[in-house]
Amino acid sequence: MPETWDAITQQEEQDLTNLMSEYDFAIKDAERFVDMLQQSLTDLDVANVETVMASEKGAVQLMNMLDKAVDEISKIDDRLGLYEKKLSTVADAVKIMSRKDSLIQIETANVHKLTDALENLLGVQDFSDEDIQLLQNSDLTNDNDRAACIQVANLLTQAVGVQLQPGMEKMAAIKQRRELLEQTQRSFSLRCRNFLSSKFVFHAEGYGEHFELGGNELPRHGEKITRPLLPFSPLCQWLKASSPGYFKEVCQAYVSQIRPIYAKEIHGFFESARLGVTKGAIAMPERRAAGSVSTLNTIRRDRQSMQTQAMSGVADNDPFSLKNSTREFRIRSDKIFDRVLGQIAPVVREEQLFCVNFFYSADEETIAGENASESTTGTENFRSSGLKHILAELFEPLDSEIKALIGHVKNVDSFTVLYLFVRMNEHTIAVQNYGSFLKDLFAGNLILLKREVDSYVSEVCKDINDYRPSRNRRVGILPFVNYFAEFSDEAEMIFDKSSRAVDLHRAYKTLVGAIFRGIEQCAAGMANDPKTPHSMIRLENYHQMQHIMGIKKLSALDAEKQEARKSYNAAKAEYEREYCGFPFERLHLFFERVDELRKRLAKDEDVQFQSDCSIIELRRLVREHPPKEVKRGLESLYKKIEKHLSEHSSLMQVIWHDIQTLVIGEYERMTKLIEICYPNSNIHLEFTVDNLLSFFTETAHPSH
Repeated sequence: MPETWDAITQQEEQDLTNLMSEYDFAIKDAERFVDMLQQSLTDLDVANVETVMASEKGAVQLMNMLDKAVDEISKIDDRLGLYEKKLSTVADAVKIMSRKDSLIQIETANVHKLTDALENLLGVQDFSDEDIQLLQNSDLTNDNDRAACIQVANLLTQAVGVQLQPGMEKMAAIKQRRELLEQTQRSFSLRCRNFLSSKFVFHAEGYGEHFELGGNELPRHGEKITRPLLPFSPLCQWLKASSPGYFKEVCQAYVSQIRPIYAKEIHGFFESARLGVTKGAIAMPERRAAGSVSTLNTIRRDRQSMQTQAMSGVADNDPFSLKNSTREFRIRSDKIFDRVLGQIAPVVREEQLFCVNFFYSADEETIAGENASESTTGTENFRSSGLKHILAELFEPLDSEIKALIGHVKNVDSFTVLYLFVRMNEHTIAVQNYGSFLKDLFAGNLILLKREVDSYVSEVCKDINDYRPSRNRRVGILPFVNYFAEFSDEAEMIFDKSSRAVDLHRAYKTLVGAIFRGIEQCAAGMANDPKTPHSMIRLENYHQMQHIMGIKKLSALDAEKQEARKSYNAAKAEYEREYCGFPFERLHLFFERVDELRKRLAKDEDVQFQSDCSIIELRRLVREHPPKEVKRGLESLYKKIEKHLSEHSSLMQVIWHDIQTLVIGEYERMTKLIEICYPNSNIHLEFTVDNLLSFFTETAHPSH
């Protein structure tokens, strides 16, 4: 194996250098240097041995001290062992004592719990025979007895509803007592149900002998039915908490007694409203008793008679006129509809508050007291549909009667649905906090009326699409254009300040689009008619639409206004081009040929040397157009335009002014061409601009 060696450290290297520096010969005579080192090592060993021998006595003393320390440690170890043995016995005793204390505490707690449970059970179950007799035999119509019964019944409910500890229900005494309490509760629940049902029958029969039929107001039940029943509401409240089945039967009993009353009143009220729509407000000559067959039959006969008269008065039904029925009829219908809705809301509201207070149909905190009508908290926080179900059954005829009234008004005058739509929207907003039943009732009919409005607009659009003017007769302003003027005038009044103006704007756009298409269809159908040129149909009717939309400031129809203006200008230009010639037509044609020749010839003066445009031909034509002839031509043109236009049309002035501008412009053009193409010919037209202006004025305003 190769030798291994360790490198010396820096300190060892320094020491070795110092040693060798002391002996200069170390490098020259290594053996001598080694001998010297060996001698120094021997001297050191001798010194160490001498030192050890000198300290022998101290070493012996140290050994003795160590022996004593070992003896002391042994004694301490023995003592610690003894202590440990004694402590182990004490720990066992402490553990035993701790377990006994825990058991004592558990036992004490169980005793207390058992005592409390027994005391509670005995306290709740301690229901005296006097209390049972009170529930069975007390007078529920007496306020004091009824209050005592309610208090005892609540204690009975607590006793029956107490939760028993497991196993207690097997105890014979407790089992027997519980059966007695449950039987008592069932008996009192049945008694409450029968008592409340009898009260409903009593008040319904008493009210039924006095209620009025066919009046202008929907009767209230507060004085004769609901207010006398309110003192018995605690019985109903207890019944709901204790016997839900009997409570449901009580609700059904109330509905079965009150619903027929509402049905008769609502039917009579709406019969009166429908009759009022036909012939005006009904002033009943005298108050007539409920159930009076003669009263109802009289109303029905009057209604049938007035319907017959109303229908016979509109035999010739014009789809493009709002005059089939008067505005007075529409306003009267609107007022009656407003009154009907205004009567429905308070009656439903009153019944709703009674149901909340009496039946406690709301699962949240309920409203109590006569002043609760100003609050809606209890009626808005329902978790169930109990109240809505009761109201829906009580007022079942309302929805169908409202729809029947709407249908009745629509059959007489379909435009009136716009009035009803706006009025229904106002009442729907007003009842937003009156509970879900009334809100849903009005909202459903609002949707119906919105559909009726859309249907009405669709029917008008269909009539516009189907309309065709009679041939060989002057057309003039189309009837559906005049209809739009009537429609927009009355619709703006109806929807003034209404939140449903957007629906009116949508109807406007639909109608105007149909009218524009109808104008084009009518114009196309009259393309070859001798009485009214198709361009005149477009001209007059687009001008009228532009006028209607502008004068009524219908901002929602800005785009349609621009379209009407564009179509009007195009139709006017087409009509003037095709039918409005010049009163000097042969001169006009002559100078048209002059213009064509100027484009082909090198010089303008060369035109006079052409045979068909010679000076001689020009002189002849000038002589043929004296002022009298020009005036006669203007009069003939004016009469032709008058035949095409509808009577009293404002367009005559517009078209006549345009023709005047064209004629004077043509006169100036012809004069200029004479100067350019026939210089030094001394030819002048026999009429002047002043003559033309005078002719135009005299023709438009003839003296009689």
